Order: sequence, then C-alpha cells, then structure tokens
Amino acid sequence: MEEVLIAGAGPSGLALAISLSRQGIPFTIIDKDSGPGTTSRGMAIQARVLELYEQLGVADKIVVNGIIVNKINFYKNKNHLAHIPVGQLGREMSAFPYVLILPQDAHENILVNELKSSGHEVQWNHELKSFRDDGDSVEAVIESDSGTMAKNFSYICGCDGASSTVRKALDIDFSGGTYKQTFFVADVESETVLEGPSIGFKDEYFCIGFPIRTMDQVRLIGLIPEEFKEDGKAPDDFSEMIPYAESVLPVELKKVNWYSSYRSHHRVAEKFRTGRVFIVGDAGHIHSPAGGQGMNTGIGDAINLAWKLSAVLKGKTSEAILDTYETERIKFAR
Repeated sequence: MEEVLIAGAGPSGLALAISLSRQGIPFTIIDKDSGPGTTSRGMAIQARVLELYEQLGVADKIVVNGIIVNKINFYKNKNHLAHIPVGQLGREMSAFPYVLILPQDAHENILVNELKSSGHEVQWNHELKSFRDDGDSVEAVIESDSGTMAKNFSYICGCDGASSTVRKALDIDFSGGTYKQTFFVADVESETVLEGPSIGFKDEYFCIGFPIRTMDQVRLIGLIPEEFKEDGKAPDDFSEMIPYAESVLPVELKKVNWYSSYRSHHRVAEKFRTGRVFIVGDAGHIHSPAGGQGMNTGIGDAINLAWKLSAVLKGKTSEAILDTYETERIKFAR
C-alpha cells in the first residue's frame, strides 16, 4: 500500500494524519515551518469537532486543556442585555453541548503529541515544491535541509493554508472577496474577569471578547471605528482604542500583549480535487473569524477525506467514493 502525503501540519493536516493512523494507513506529513504554531489564532472548537475527536480518542485531552463556554453574553454600550445558554440548549444533542476555547498553538501541540504517541512524527522544515500526477500515483518533489528528493505517493492532500502551493499548482480558482471593513484582533490582560464569550455593540460597531489561557487574559476581535483611522489606515498600536474597547465590554485593560489589524476574506475554491490530489481546510476555503468556522470546517474536511481514502486504499470500496469528498465538503464551505 503506497503512502498518502499530507502537506501542512496545521489542525486540518494533523487531524487527517491522526485519522489515517487510527485506520492503519501509511502516510507522511510534512510542513515547511520548523515546528507547531506559537500564536493563539483560531480559538473556538465546536461540538461537532469534539465529537469527531472523540472517535479518534483525543477529545478528553483537548477538553481538559480548554475553557468550556456554556453561555454567550450580549452587551450594548457595556450594559448587559441578554445571554444565550448554549450549554443548556445543546444538552440533549451532544456529549459536548458547549463551545470550547483553546488557543490554536496549544491545540496543535496536543495533536502533534498524539501523533508521536502513535509512532508518527511531523517532518518539519520539509516543503512540497512540485508534484506530477500520472494517474496511478503522484510523484512529489520535497525540499528539506538535507536536499531535494522525489517520491511517489498514492494521494496528496494539500492542507497548506490560504496561500496553498497545492491549490495554485492545480490552477484552481479561489473566488470570493474581501469585506470592506477593517478588523482588529488583540490579546490583552484585564483587571476584571470576562465571564465567558461576550459580544458588545456600540453604534454600528461591535467588539467580541472571550477569555483565553487564564481568565484574566482576553482575546478581543472587532471593527475599527473610522475615527481611529488615519487616511483610511488602521492605527499602528492598540493604545488609542483601549477606551473604546472599555466602553463596549466590561473589561478594564491593564496590558496589551499583541495587536494586529486585518481585512477579512471569504473565498471557496472552485473544486477540492483534481485526480489524486485534494485540498483541505484553508487551502479550499477561508471565512470571517466569526464562530471559528474556518478551522472547524477544515477539521471536518480532514475526517471526511480520511475514512474515504482508507476505504479505497484497503480495497473496501471503489475510488468513486472519493468524488463525494468534494460534493459534501464544498457545500459545507459555501
């Protein structure tokens, strides 16, 4: 049985690798970086992904390291309006009736360690440079510190992010657009404890806040009001916007650990498969950060593809089942 090549060791690639390992399918997972991510990035893990992780035997390790969110609060000008009891609403539907907050770097490290415990290692500092699909296998050219090598694989899965080398090599259109508003994201420390994820509104703007790592550390995401922009550009640091954030949500900011401004994109690739090559996660779709849809959808892609590849490689079903990966997941992404 020939190996599957997984290009990219973010959450989608790692979930794909763990799923293949559970099913006894040989694979190689590579990443051009030197190790797992070191920033918090994607934070929210949804119930469906936790259900999938339970099938893989990793849900407990994920949940115990995260912050369980049973309710979401709503504010207007810092005044509490209402809350949605997500934990109670989902109680009859899932063993995980909540949103879990877990920084992506911690998430990735758990998955990397899970792979190690199964006898597999991510090959860091390895980059897929090119590939050629001859119909029966795919020859991949991989560059690393020790040189360049060519190797044949049964399939290639591009889990290599929004600027995917795999998608570009397949010349797959990545249509969509960019939201006109400018967003900010900041990791801050607050004197007051924010009791779970909170969404605050002020005029036509909003700010979302939720605790990360420890209760006094808060991730803030929101729209940058026009008054803080200079010539249409976002401010270089968050200090001027602290009073604004404090007027929207019940936080008292004592320190800003990290801040960035960005424009949010929404794109879905025209197809998720060409021959023996697939794209997975951000390589195939990117979304606004609301609700953690991007990362969660990507992990769903990975689990969907893994069992289908396994069934085909074990000779349990025909290759026709691989066509259903795109049909099912592209609808979900859209």
